[in-house]
Amino acid sequence: MDDIRLRPATPADDEFLYDLHRRSLGDVIEATWGPWDDAVQRRFHQAWFHPETIEIVLVGGERAGMVQAAAATADTFYISRLEIAPEVQGRGVGTALLHLLMDRARQAGASVVELHVLGLNRARELYERLGFQVIAEEPPKLRMRRGGL
Repeated sequence: MDDIRLRPATPADDEFLYDLHRRSLGDVIEATWGPWDDAVQRRFHQAWFHPETIEIVLVGGERAGMVQAAAATADTFYISRLEIAPEVQGRGVGTALLHLLMDRARQAGASVVELHVLGLNRARELYERLGFQVIAEEPPKLRMRRGGL
């Protein structure tokens, strides 16, 4: 997929990011913790929404996802969050974005990329296909790692 770009998030992206979270992970959140609780999810959103740490994924110039990722240690790059809108899932956006992030990790001198994924999240299949392996079970999440960058 050639038409993917990242741009820094701004405060104006706040509602887009909340809606993206619900649309991209709502079913997994409900399967893991029970019915969607808007008040709880709004508090969660406000706790992590720091535009300076978020990048908006653009596909064809339109907002289609988000990512939070940065060097965690000298040799480890950590993907905190990666969410892709359902309407662009299955089109190579996640794969292209992960390759971009792994390139960034290499450029930062990291030899390892790590992330957490909810055990019920179908994104796990994508991560495994790209060489990530489960290194720890931290219910309801799995910690995954890919080395050999």
